[in-house]
Amino acid sequence: MHKNNIMRLTIVMMLITLVLGACAQPTPEPTVELPAIPTEEPAEEPAEEPAEEPVEEPEVTGCPAVTVADPMGVSEGEWPQQYELAEYESLTGCKMTFSSRDEFNPRLWEVGEEHGTPMLEGDLPPVEERLPEEPMVVQPYDEIGYYGGRARWVSLGPESGNSEFLSARHVNIVRFLDDIQTIVPNVAKSYEWNDDFTEITFVLRKGHKWSDGQPFTVDDMLFWYDDIMLNEELYPEVPSYLVYGGEPMQMEKIDDLTVKIHFAAPAQGFTIMMATAYYQPWRPKHFYMDKHLDYNPDVAEIAEAEGYTDWVEYFFSWFGQWQDAVHRFGVPKLESHILVEETTEYKVFAANPYYYKVDTTGQQLPYIDEQYQSYAPDKELIELKIINGEVDQKAQSLQIASLPLYKGHEEDGNYSIQMPPGADNGRIYTFNCTHQDPVLREIFQNPKFSQAMSLAMDREEINQVLCFGLCEPRQGIPVHPTASFAKPEWFTYMTEYDPGQANALLDEIGLDQRDADGWRLRPDGKRLVIFNVYLLQTGNVALHELTKEYWEDVGVKVELKEVSSEAYRTMVSSNEHDVATFTSGMTIEPALYSNPFRLYPPFGDRALEPLCGAEWFDYWASDGASGTEPDADTLALFDLTDQWKSSLPGTEDYERLGREIVEIHRDHFWLVGTISDSPAVTIVHNRLGNTPQWTIQAWDYYRTYAFRTDQWYIKE
Repeated sequence: MHKNNIMRLTIVMMLITLVLGACAQPTPEPTVELPAIPTEEPAEEPAEEPAEEPVEEPEVTGCPAVTVADPMGVSEGEWPQQYELAEYESLTGCKMTFSSRDEFNPRLWEVGEEHGTPMLEGDLPPVEERLPEEPMVVQPYDEIGYYGGRARWVSLGPESGNSEFLSARHVNIVRFLDDIQTIVPNVAKSYEWNDDFTEITFVLRKGHKWSDGQPFTVDDMLFWYDDIMLNEELYPEVPSYLVYGGEPMQMEKIDDLTVKIHFAAPAQGFTIMMATAYYQPWRPKHFYMDKHLDYNPDVAEIAEAEGYTDWVEYFFSWFGQWQDAVHRFGVPKLESHILVEETTEYKVFAANPYYYKVDTTGQQLPYIDEQYQSYAPDKELIELKIINGEVDQKAQSLQIASLPLYKGHEEDGNYSIQMPPGADNGRIYTFNCTHQDPVLREIFQNPKFSQAMSLAMDREEINQVLCFGLCEPRQGIPVHPTASFAKPEWFTYMTEYDPGQANALLDEIGLDQRDADGWRLRPDGKRLVIFNVYLLQTGNVALHELTKEYWEDVGVKVELKEVSSEAYRTMVSSNEHDVATFTSGMTIEPALYSNPFRLYPPFGDRALEPLCGAEWFDYWASDGASGTEPDADTLALFDLTDQWKSSLPGTEDYERLGREIVEIHRDHFWLVGTISDSPAVTIVHNRLGNTPQWTIQAWDYYRTYAFRTDQWYIKE
């Protein structure tokens, strides 16, 4: 038994008391049913004495400072915590006047001139002309905020552990409310499904503008879909999250503000995906036209002049679904903050003068002037920044093992600690089932090898060392235990610590020969060595050190190496890895249902975190023209998943298909789990106002996105 690094009993007891006190409520189990389209009667007018003589317009006296904490007797609107302007004025009897900050960051003008892509030119028009005619009216959580300040985030690198920062300024067409149950309009003014969930209609806001002041319309949504996602040079395969019933969805323009999306099969999960994902179903057509071959026949010459191989590579230097992978200035946005400065050490984003939301008194959001993200390439530097009070909010990549450190500096660092539930299935290991080395490929495709590696792990020790006993053994099933169709036995299957059985399984599959040093030999006589190349973003180094010991105890030599996120992603996307280690997020039922990429090869995002089976995916996507053919069960996962995401939650087909998919996973044993997700350490600096109590801390709900960062403000 390996008991190194276990915390002293007194510290463990302190942590158990702290965490259990903070996590008294169970993990939320979000419903997979979409919120019903409201059918209730319109909210009643406030109970006030009518004016003696009716007037056409309410008196222009300003609107009340309604907040979630103090609604001031104003009724809730159609959607919680937000109103449409006419709705709010009707409920309050006020006529809203608008205001904004006195000055915007001059870099919004300067950076465009420096890089030849102007973001703003000349004087800004009045705030009334920058806002939509129908802005969203937002109830701040606690109080009306005020302008100013810089919110400070930290990540491991420009594209490593930074999704939390990106989510803090993100917008999408709809979003989850912070109850993690209700999907509300966001960029869209409204949305409505037809009865069988094969058509959804979105209505945009009249007068909504891009950050450069140009109109945002349905044409920008059609440009994103028809000209980018359906362009075979840019996307040879339509992404699976846009395919239902085996057919890509279709967009229909009804008018400049109304779009209808048609699906070949029920697509109830589409709004869940839109509410949680970083994907945005629009791009500024006016900006991208000269970068797209269909609109500019000279774009290839422009691309060549800038050193790109073709127009596609040039286009992707300006466009990316993952916004922070684009290192260009001047791209118009709808987000709350716009990139104005980027170095190898930090990024700065400035408040968007054309942002479409106001608070209940008419102040244009966001309140915070700047969002600042610095880079700290190891966890010790991140910890130092936090305890020194240099970080305003952080949860992503923080480890519960560091909780004693954070707790010890909570007062002098001037921050508070929250411990909301996490949502994933913990860290997993996946041996590369389509390895380029044919000997390793055969070993790794044998489920008994993964079973042996699972049985060799002492998960109780892992739990104590990494989670202070607060987690539990968890097998690598790509479905969260809270799913409606989940079976408890899936998650404990072969999680017991049994090195004897592990040794027997390894012997059984032909790894029974050892060299003079006791290491197992491959069938070709070479020493069996597994290179675990990992990145800090994917978990505690102590986990990899422990699993190295466990696997070496059964004769499998392991070499560890930490690399950057960029190097790791290059390695796994090139199919050059022995074992992949990543989180198993996006397994909570609503998120999985909306985008079930975890269920079929390569069991992770194709570009960011493929686990194994990329060649199998290529075979399926190309109808056998490329890649490697998998066995019949594995190939069936693609079709079964497509059927499942078009079935209706709660039906017999939905549960049957879900269970059939998981049974294939259990039999093939691609994903080897360790322990369940721990309560999520969440740091919130006390100088931030209008911050919430997190109900969940998870990638599945896009980090901070549900918790309305545009109404946070700096108190000092």
